[in-house]
Amino acid sequence: MKKVLIIGGGYAGVSALRELAKSEDIEVTLIDRHPYHFLQTEGYELVANTIPFDKTIVNLHTLCESFGENVSFLHDAVKEIDLTKKRVICEDSEELSYDYLIVAAGSVTKFFKSIEGLENCGHGVKSLTGAFKLKQFFEKELFLRLESPLSAKNHYSVLVAGAGLSGVEIAAQMQYYFNRYYKSNTLACKSLKIHLVSGSKNILKHMHPKTIRKARKRLVDLGVIMHEGSHIKKVEKERAVLENSEEIVFDFMIFTGGIMASPLIDTIKTQKNKLGQIIPRPTLQLQEKKEVFAAGDAAELRDITGNLLPPTAHVAMQSGKTAAKNIKLLLDDQEPAFAHMSQEGIAIALGGKYAILDMKSFRFSGYWAYLAKKTIEKVYKWPLWLKCATVSRNICKKL
Repeated sequence: MKKVLIIGGGYAGVSALRELAKSEDIEVTLIDRHPYHFLQTEGYELVANTIPFDKTIVNLHTLCESFGENVSFLHDAVKEIDLTKKRVICEDSEELSYDYLIVAAGSVTKFFKSIEGLENCGHGVKSLTGAFKLKQFFEKELFLRLESPLSAKNHYSVLVAGAGLSGVEIAAQMQYYFNRYYKSNTLACKSLKIHLVSGSKNILKHMHPKTIRKARKRLVDLGVIMHEGSHIKKVEKERAVLENSEEIVFDFMIFTGGIMASPLIDTIKTQKNKLGQIIPRPTLQLQEKKEVFAAGDAAELRDITGNLLPPTAHVAMQSGKTAAKNIKLLLDDQEPAFAHMSQEGIAIALGGKYAILDMKSFRFSGYWAYLAKKTIEKVYKWPLWLKCATVSRNICKKL
């Protein structure tokens, strides 16, 4: 029985797992430092307090157990990958050997060193831990305003730096949450401001002009303060200076201006881009090692025509499934196939039951777009939850 290791329990890793688990003659081990699969597309709703945290995760222990004896989960952090010896070295476990390896270690927030003080003052929200910290911080601030009339009068500002998909969604969801909170508690919401900074002339760079206009209008209607066309030059404690000399005073800063590959990728000797991502073959195999595949944010992914694909959940899922299918082809002594990946559309959550769905050939916004986005999310997560629930029920019967 051939051994396949998957590093990373994100969208790419879980998609690869689901594909490989169909083959009973493959022994699959999923490795992740966290015991859960974080549904990052719903993380901003967690921050905005619209869903509980347990609705944003899938337990990896029970998920792997649900696939049968040939699939297992290792809760550990990978610290090194030895391509020559075909070994994976973890922090707390013994070295693991593999016949095939899928590197889907994901990405982390990139704090640009060219921006003075950024790393010391900015917070990332790509992980469940980051989302939790942000959620707790704001809930505490709102509680203080509720308890103390003096605190309620104090101005409070949140700076969201980076107006791509993540930054726009965070700003919209949080502003909507604050508006709803203050309205329900009959308090003035003018003392709490959210600033969104876009270094580019427009938010949501590279998206369709109609999508940009609708998103911007929604943000302005919610009350988000827009700063467009100037990058952040310097960040000090509770103050950011833009390139146009404008200054923004803040109490909390969220940085969503960029990503880079997981530090684990540094241990792999292969071709990489400036973000530290692996540059794989069109089959997603490493240039030097045909038995190793890269997927998700750990890799620079392109469509069949060579265009760079955005680091979205949809693209990550396609790459993970492609890597798994190519391993199965190799096991059948067939040539691996080129990855036919594409970004069919983008769903943007913009506070409450409002979203924009951009499908390239057509786009719409409002409540129906929100329903479409939620349906897409449910189609992905509910089958995973159902498999986990089956394992949980069997455990309960044994007790």
